[in-house]
Amino acid sequence: MGHHKILFVSGSLGLGHVTRDISIAKELRKIDKDVEILWLADPPASEYLRGVGESVFPDLEKINNGTNDMGDELAGDYSLSLNPWFFAWYKTFPERVAIINGIAERENVDMIFGDETYDLYCSYAHKKKLKIKPFLLILDFVGSHWTPDTRSHPLSFYMFQKWSHDHMKSSFGKEGTLFIGEVDHTYDEKLGPFLPTKRETIQRYGTVVGYSLAFNPLLLGDKQEIRRKLGYGKEPLIIVTIGGTAIGAPLLKKSADAFKIMKKTMPDLKMVIVQGPRVPSGYLDPVDGMEVKNMVPDLYEHMAAADLVITSGGGSTTTELQALNVPFLFFPIEKHWEQEVNVAYHLVRDNIGVRMSYSATTPEQLASVTLENIGKKVQYPKIRWDGALRCAEHAQSVLERIEKGEIKVGG
Repeated sequence: MGHHKILFVSGSLGLGHVTRDISIAKELRKIDKDVEILWLADPPASEYLRGVGESVFPDLEKINNGTNDMGDELAGDYSLSLNPWFFAWYKTFPERVAIINGIAERENVDMIFGDETYDLYCSYAHKKKLKIKPFLLILDFVGSHWTPDTRSHPLSFYMFQKWSHDHMKSSFGKEGTLFIGEVDHTYDEKLGPFLPTKRETIQRYGTVVGYSLAFNPLLLGDKQEIRRKLGYGKEPLIIVTIGGTAIGAPLLKKSADAFKIMKKTMPDLKMVIVQGPRVPSGYLDPVDGMEVKNMVPDLYEHMAAADLVITSGGGSTTTELQALNVPFLFFPIEKHWEQEVNVAYHLVRDNIGVRMSYSATTPEQLASVTLENIGKKVQYPKIRWDGALRCAEHAQSVLERIEKGEIKVGG
């Protein structure tokens, strides 16, 4: 095979997607040492990529109202309805697709890898074909959810139809869509009258690869060694993290208030709050035993060292905690159907972590539940964690088969 150039477009909110994308890129480079990977992303993902030495085109960052900007603007008090966010973002799609097409054509790339790049697969749904093919699409859920605000929107049923027929098709059908996760972890419901279920849609249009983790959980079993490496002592340790957006910021304050209560019964308790890149410095006033950080490289190591983690309901973080067998409390962002329905479904079903409600939990209650679970011995169901390798092998196989003429790339 010759030299290949791949344009990786890391989409969606926060940092959970870009971390798995980096893992996929690492596996691609192991398979093909000559592969060249270029990146497009919105901040803070673009900033994260540059921080780990990747080459990122700045073009998407120049568009007003990026994905995270709109999320923060539309957020309530620890809440975000995804549907108004999506429709606001939808308006930027033509400009975004034009940028992606322009870079792909100028750089003469061989493949576009898109992680939840709704802009790209909507361009297929509306028959506005990408100029560069093949296009591999990465997803970890299918469809919206029938909440009141989706029913009230005249475009909702149209969206579900597209999910079930067009959106799951990238440039050459089933082999062009990679599904991160497992089919039976998906909350199953019909996409609408006369439409298939979510699980049927995944199986019909996607290739399921398991979960993509940035680490091998088998190498992180020695908790005391990890604590020594990171500079922690023997004190009870709580990690608080809300991901890459500012939507979960109120949970940080509630956790800090709970910490003050817990210190009365556990004086040596330590709490490390990772507030993320979009929460302004000075948002919290640390007290004795509390440390506040904006960003932490390889956060999974700190979570592996923790006696308990408090987090929002993001799929990436909760999956990492499941793989690490760390007790955790998770607070799904309210009105956010991906976290409240899709992610929470199998966690609750399989008794993974403790589901909490932000609006129904006082600092006193949070302190009480935390003290009940800190240091608790847990053994969660095992997961397939090598999805990054599977994605990379799939991409390489597709490129080889296209070159041999075994796959016809649609246009």
